[in-house]
Amino acid sequence: MPATALGTKYSVVSNQQIIKDHCVITCVAPDIAAVAQPGHFVNVLTGDAYDPFLRKPFSIYTVDRKRGEISLLYSIVGAVTRGMSKKRAGDEIDLVGPLGGHLFTPSTAEGVTHIMVGGGYGVPPLVFMSSEMRKVDPNVKITFLIGARHKDLLLCEAELIAAKIDLRTTTEDGSRGVQGRVTDALRPILENTAGGPYAVYCCGPTPMMQAVGKLSAELSTPCQVSVEVAMPCGLGVCMACVIDLVDGRRVRCCTEGPVFQAEEVVW
Repeated sequence: MPATALGTKYSVVSNQQIIKDHCVITCVAPDIAAVAQPGHFVNVLTGDAYDPFLRKPFSIYTVDRKRGEISLLYSIVGAVTRGMSKKRAGDEIDLVGPLGGHLFTPSTAEGVTHIMVGGGYGVPPLVFMSSEMRKVDPNVKITFLIGARHKDLLLCEAELIAAKIDLRTTTEDGSRGVQGRVTDALRPILENTAGGPYAVYCCGPTPMMQAVGKLSAELSTPCQVSVEVAMPCGLGVCMACVIDLVDGRRVRCCTEGPVFQAEEVVW
């Protein structure tokens, strides 16, 4: 079903808190579930008094194609997410999607180790990507780096551990894993040339993605980033998501992204 600005109302299956102020909402959306791929996002309105005028984008977190369900991981920080947090099983939520013109593309290099680097909202789409890659190749080599200010803000740890994915964590206060930022854990991996080749996929706060992209370029490692900008219409009409590329082009993230090669982006 092609996405339209009007959206479609879908039934909520569950809405559960996973850590403080972070929830996962699951809904029955068979048309989205059938075609969703890592890097896709949906634009949300909750259909109640909490809604602002514009929609808010959320990366797709999980997809169950057999059940026709998708889930979104969100933190309660603003009008839309407050509205989302009020949803209960049987309620409806208004979605436009799946959206996105250029998505994550797994490297096909022989023997490659895929390195996912996520922080905050950037973790869910990379979890989705890891799951999809495992379906294609159960033996695919994946290392997952998650960064946060404190251990209580680390997302999806249990899920990744259960999937037996090589998980590394960093916290700025040293409460878990490497003390510092994700680049402090990423550098020694990329410098270990005996374990290569590597391909990096990154999503999270813009300064984090910029730093990861810079480090990847320094160590001659391809790096894809899913940029985090406002994409109110998601259809390339409103022009609110335009960014600059180093080749001089100005592009719309919703239709010509949201995934770019890190070296393409003017940070």
